[in-house]
Amino acid sequence: MSPDEVICVQNDELILEAFKKMRDNNIGGLPVVEGTKKKIVGNVSIRDIRFLLLKPELFSNFRQLTVTGFMNTVASATHDATKVSTPITCKHESTLGNVIDTLASKLVHRIYVTAGEDDEVIGVITLRDVISCFIFEPPNFFDNYFGFSAQEMLGQ
Repeated sequence: MSPDEVICVQNDELILEAFKKMRDNNIGGLPVVEGTKKKIVGNVSIRDIRFLLLKPELFSNFRQLTVTGFMNTVASATHDATKVSTPITCKHESTLGNVIDTLASKLVHRIYVTAGEDDEVIGVITLRDVISCFIFEPPNFFDNYFGFSAQEMLGQ
């Protein structure tokens, strides 16, 4: 994954745009960045949409609410605000073991890979990515399991 492929949301974009990016790209979370260097400043998850529905101060203004405004309001209104806005990161030199330890100890599903002094986001590692390092589908697994080839069934 190149840094340009990381789907991010700028901190001054509307929160609705963040949720739209998640929906359009079929992903569950986005790093919140500022500037052209993509310095990571926060994290927004698809689960955070619940705050728009449960917090009247957010819902009444949701069409004009920026990502920063959303994170600040949630942080001031909840006792567990760290789960909303604090991004979990690792450096690009981190080992797989360190990434697994961080995912497990922080109880998160994704970790953002950063580089440089500015903590520029250059990648995302999900729990699914880690599991895929250890578990894979053997060749022709489903063909052998079902006793026929999908290609034969489709006449190809």
